[in-house]
Amino acid sequence: MDTSPGLTLGSVVVHGATGYVGRHLVRGLLAHGATVLAVGRSDDRLEAVREQAGADGAHLVPVVADVSTDAGAERVAERLDGHGPVQAAFAAIGGWWEGPRLVELDTSTWSSLLTSHLTAHFLAARATVPHLDPAGSAYVAFNGIATLQPEARSGPVSVTGAGQSMLLDVLRAEEDRQAVRFHELCVVNPVVDDGEAAQATEAVVEISDVVATALTLARSGDPATHRHELGRL
Repeated sequence: MDTSPGLTLGSVVVHGATGYVGRHLVRGLLAHGATVLAVGRSDDRLEAVREQAGADGAHLVPVVADVSTDAGAERVAERLDGHGPVQAAFAAIGGWWEGPRLVELDTSTWSSLLTSHLTAHFLAARATVPHLDPAGSAYVAFNGIATLQPEARSGPVSVTGAGQSMLLDVLRAEEDRQAVRFHELCVVNPVVDDGEAAQATEAVVEISDVVATALTLARSGDPATHRHELGRL
């Protein structure tokens, strides 16, 4: 991967801005001088992210929307219509899940996980990709170990993770703006706070490494890096 910071991230979108990875990503982007359109379902939680960023929080633009729904995705698209092109978008949507085996899983749980872990990625991309800067921009979606190997009792996450990878492949194949890139950041191990890796009893990734890798992918200008795996199997 080309690690040269070629693209300036002046204006960015973060989907899932109030989640664990999302809020750290927002703070990292703000610290690098970006204006961040932070998308989340809770106004209070978005305000908390702004407060945690200190003075940098002045450059956070809250967008209260649930991108797992058409209405929420339309709200994001409308907000971007009045904002102008963005240089990067990050989709930190979904999370880990464990439960019954697939043959024991009820339809309601299956449908709910398809919505939260795959449909939300589709709607976030549909709302955001048309607003990426044609002069140079990147779309970075987070994924995990379940897309690399089948995980027993986490079947829906494996299935939606594989679907998310193909979603990015199709977006890349359909994109006719040469300077618009699509990257998948696959975080292989559980993510922990900085300083906790030394005490961990399993392979983990510290949150600052996740944020740094995401920013490097977005800024790299390297169209050849479709997937970057962070951590180890």
